[in-house]
Amino acid sequence: MHEHLCPNGGTDGLHVVIYADLTRTGRFGQEWLVVTDDRVRVMGADGQGLDLPLEQIVSVSADSLVGGGALSAAVDGRMVELVRYTNARERTFSRTAKFLNELVEYRRELAKGSTEKKPPEIHADEEEDNRCPRCKLLLAEGTKVCPACLRKHKVIGRLAGYFKPYVWQLTYVSVLMLAGTGLNLIPPYLPRPLMDQVLVPTEAAEAGQRIRLLGFLVLAMLLARAGHQVLGILQGRAVAWLGARLSHDLRTELYSHLQFLSLGYFDRRKIGAIVARVTQDTSSLEHALIDMVPYVAVQVLTLIGICAVLFWMNWQLTVLVLVPAPAVVVLSRAFGRRLMRLWHRFFHYRQRLNAGVNDSLSGIRVIKAFAQERKEAGRFSEHSREVFEATYLAERTWATLFPILWFVTSLGAIIVWYVGGKQVISGLVTPGTLMAFVTYLTMLYGPLQFLSRISDWLARSLTSAQQVFEVLDTQPDVREAADAVPMPRIEGRVELRNVTFGYDKHKPVVKDVSLDVAPGEMIGLVGHSGAGKSTAINLICRLYDVNEGQLLIDGVDIRRIHQQDLRRRIGVVLQDTFLFNGTILENIAYAKPEAGLEEVMIAAKAANAHDFIVSKPDGYDSVVGERGQMLSGGERQRIAIARAILHDPRILILDEATSSVDADTERQIQEAIARLVKGRTTFAIAHRLSTLRNADRLVVLKDGRIAELGTHDELLAKKGEFHRLVEIQKEMSRIKAVER
Repeated sequence: MHEHLCPNGGTDGLHVVIYADLTRTGRFGQEWLVVTDDRVRVMGADGQGLDLPLEQIVSVSADSLVGGGALSAAVDGRMVELVRYTNARERTFSRTAKFLNELVEYRRELAKGSTEKKPPEIHADEEEDNRCPRCKLLLAEGTKVCPACLRKHKVIGRLAGYFKPYVWQLTYVSVLMLAGTGLNLIPPYLPRPLMDQVLVPTEAAEAGQRIRLLGFLVLAMLLARAGHQVLGILQGRAVAWLGARLSHDLRTELYSHLQFLSLGYFDRRKIGAIVARVTQDTSSLEHALIDMVPYVAVQVLTLIGICAVLFWMNWQLTVLVLVPAPAVVVLSRAFGRRLMRLWHRFFHYRQRLNAGVNDSLSGIRVIKAFAQERKEAGRFSEHSREVFEATYLAERTWATLFPILWFVTSLGAIIVWYVGGKQVISGLVTPGTLMAFVTYLTMLYGPLQFLSRISDWLARSLTSAQQVFEVLDTQPDVREAADAVPMPRIEGRVELRNVTFGYDKHKPVVKDVSLDVAPGEMIGLVGHSGAGKSTAINLICRLYDVNEGQLLIDGVDIRRIHQQDLRRRIGVVLQDTFLFNGTILENIAYAKPEAGLEEVMIAAKAANAHDFIVSKPDGYDSVVGERGQMLSGGERQRIAIARAILHDPRILILDEATSSVDADTERQIQEAIARLVKGRTTFAIAHRLSTLRNADRLVVLKDGRIAELGTHDELLAKKGEFHRLVEIQKEMSRIKAVER
């Protein structure tokens, strides 16, 4: 049986055929779930199973359990467990549960005689199974690059495209390579006349004439060598500039592209792995472009030139030299694919190592606070061991292949010495000719030896290139619409119409939320942890797009507004304020780079930040440190408020802006916020519910839905969810007071 999903039910009414990787007893094994137009069937390996008519099913749920989940159906007032599965199948069964509920509802409507509702559809989700679409190989997390199907010629062709702006420089380098290769082919030929006409002349010649010829030949060798080195210096300098420039272009393009990718891209990947793409993978390509590509070109030209000279000197011996070539090609191809897979594994483990280092160093305070230094060192050691093993396997494979290739290619020289020696003895060729031939042959093995390593080099370089191109080919989830509307002015009306959203589509965090906010209105968002408050804020900022429904700004769908216009009119003050490692002036002016010192100072005064700034030795030029670590939490928060004031937004987001500060600092921040919110549409989240007393309306979220909506006093009088949250907070305050 094969797994498949039928969007329209197929001709036989078959909608879903999927497998569960656990049995209903919790053991590893396969059970199949089949959904048709009117039935749900479960079949086990032993032939036993369930068969339920859709009419008997009230609802279906995918419930999370330890290490997996269960798909259950409500039938006749009881829950019937259909299948169990591990976390690897969670996405599949969550989507199936949603589809089954829609199908049950659709069947109910049909039974009532309604034909308005469209039949539900279910489509394959490419994120469910990260496999190569061509060979079905399971790919590493966070990548779509398949080492087995990597098409080298396409990657090389794409890399070559980066040379287009530098055609003249490339032409200059090519001319230097050709000239240098030509000069390098002269010295090996000179032993032929040196041997036959000077040292062991075949015909009688005067000593003076032989000495003059000797001087001429030695001078020719010297000039050829010197000319080759001069051209090599010019070529090396030109290639160094060209390679570094190409690497710069690629690195800049990659980083710029990352800036415009959606937040969801970074949610699904480790930052350390992304940093490795920008730094290490582009550095590997720079090494390839500067050192390897020109060297390959020189070696190929040298190989062609030597082969041409060898055929001209003695084609019979040249044919014997090429006898081992097919074996070299076969071995290189056989080992090349294995090396590609091994180096791809190495790059994957190296990215994991970088991600671990990034996490560890970012959380060094937490590590020290809980005395987990040894644990983190052990974790790093484990990641480092994976890198070691991957490197060792790749290098061991190459260390085995290279001596074999070298031995096979050297067989040609042994054959030449024997056959060529017989020809000299027979008088068919002169000793000088054989000497020159062997000298060229010695030169030939250099390029052959290098080119035999090209599979190893290509495996490393092309994998790095493909890792970079994978990022460049990633399209943002939040895109600029083709018919985007410019909105240089925004009044601030915000409307949510039946908005549903989940970071994983099969797990909605915000569910069917509708809300209309007037310009200048202040909305307080309250609810338990995980209720969807911050998610709603992210949607208003359009850091993510809604899965269902609409979010409108001034009556225009947010997906049709120019992103730059939208971002210019939204200001954000977050709980975890991020400051760049620069001066206070630079951090406040980040919202408006063209702002002068006077504008920055006005914003700082409005944010109650001016006094503590000027009290510092360097004032506005004081360096805040990485992430603002040289400032207190309250100081960082006031700088963030000053930044928002300078930005002058029409829509303001306050996400726990007064958390984790002392009473005096909170008072100063509250005063600054009161100035900031005037005349602006404001959405505020606060952990102390009393701070939202001045909000025009409060939206109480529970499990992703709006549970209550009204003013502070109205909601207290209702004695509902908001009242319950307030009472819990009061009780916690009393407990803390007693403890003190």
